[in-house]
Amino acid sequence: MSLNAFSHNLLMNPKLEAKYLRLEELRNPLLDELDGLDHQQLNAAPAPGKWSINQHVAHLILVEQRTLENIRYKLQRPEELQDVPFAQEAKALLMKVALHSGQKFKAPDIVANVPEVSELSALRKQWDTMRFELEDELIGFPPALLAKGVFKHPVVGYLTICQTLNFLQDHFIHHKQIMMAQKEALINQLQA
Repeated sequence: MSLNAFSHNLLMNPKLEAKYLRLEELRNPLLDELDGLDHQQLNAAPAPGKWSINQHVAHLILVEQRTLENIRYKLQRPEELQDVPFAQEAKALLMKVALHSGQKFKAPDIVANVPEVSELSALRKQWDTMRFELEDELIGFPPALLAKGVFKHPVVGYLTICQTLNFLQDHFIHHKQIMMAQKEALINQLQA
């Protein structure tokens, strides 16, 4: 194999790369901002039955982990993958609108089991690892499968890899809004 062929295989599809980099551009500033809160603040539930900031972070990591597991499982069976119908684009758009609406949703059981207390530094390391694994999967993602449904969202159904990355971004933004409101409330409590 020539060096050119080998190096070409290590490049990520530009569309996937742009979406991946956007995920990173969102995540790192949030984690840096949350570093300004102490352990107690990060693990304080705003109300009974509501998640703390760290629980939201743990949930985001878990969603990415389950999503990546689902993608890997589907990629092991490429002959079974189906094209995503155009109607799925409308469903994906409705999901985006819902996630940006500020409305709260109950997390599916598979991604709702988050620890009561955790360390932000440990969550950051776990998320770093998850993102490196996602990056590796995207680098090796077969171009012929870009239009195939590789992730099954529990509500919307099958999404392409680009739609999946859009979902991860929208889901992140949804939880970031909640966490920022919680952070603001914690700071206001300290100032009162």
